[in-house]
Amino acid sequence: MLCDTISRLRIDEAILCEQYKNLAPPNTWLNDADGQAAIWVQGGTPVQERPARVHSYFTCARIGGIFYFSVYAPPRLSGIEFSALHANITEEARGKRPLVIAEDFEAWSTEWGCRATRPRATILLDSLALLDAVLLNTGVVPTFNGRQGSSVVDLTFVSESLAPRVLSWTVSGSYTHSDYQAIVFEIEDAGTSTRPSTRQSCRWNARTLDADRFSVVVSGASVAPGTAEDTASSLIDVITGACDASMTKANPRRRREPVYW
Repeated sequence: MLCDTISRLRIDEAILCEQYKNLAPPNTWLNDADGQAAIWVQGGTPVQERPARVHSYFTCARIGGIFYFSVYAPPRLSGIEFSALHANITEEARGKRPLVIAEDFEAWSTEWGCRATRPRATILLDSLALLDAVLLNTGVVPTFNGRQGSSVVDLTFVSESLAPRVLSWTVSGSYTHSDYQAIVFEIEDAGTSTRPSTRQSCRWNARTLDADRFSVVVSGASVAPGTAEDTASSLIDVITGACDASMTKANPRRRREPVYW
């Protein structure tokens, strides 16, 4: 089923966790030391750089000029072990840009749609602050649907410099034969871009949305006439202003005081 989905969606790189098995050549497959995280490269795309050694719970590779990190942090990890894992990720990612860090962190925060914020999220955000990472997750669609409930535990972060090239990010509704939903995102090829991107790495906390306030701001705004590009830019400014007025910012890069328990 995974193979069919990747082929149908024409996916170039698949970032996986808790895989059923590791694939052998001729597949281009990179996995961690525990068989819990992997990167599957499609279409004969060359892997430009690999880690010097195999790590536990994460793997990484440079593909198409971008460093991809696949991470799985199992719930059984203690706070100390979770901190050590992210210290290792931060060390491996040092000096590697642009980068994508994705997969199952098993960390809960109201900033990405969970009902509460737990210590893991604080550890995660503190470590990613060192990498100037921006959260791509938008909305409150669950990435996990199990017997005991739904949650958002699968996260996608990119370096701030890469954020303008992210064309889309979505939680797929396709059946995965798993409790986890697939996340599909598209990154613009730097070599094919013919225009400077005006996209900003703005993220808002959708749970704080004041719908009435949003409607008032939008209805009272006007879009300046002009070329299609000018109109689109003006419309983006209106929507951004309405979001600023009706929601609080979600900033996964903000620094927090350490939490002890």
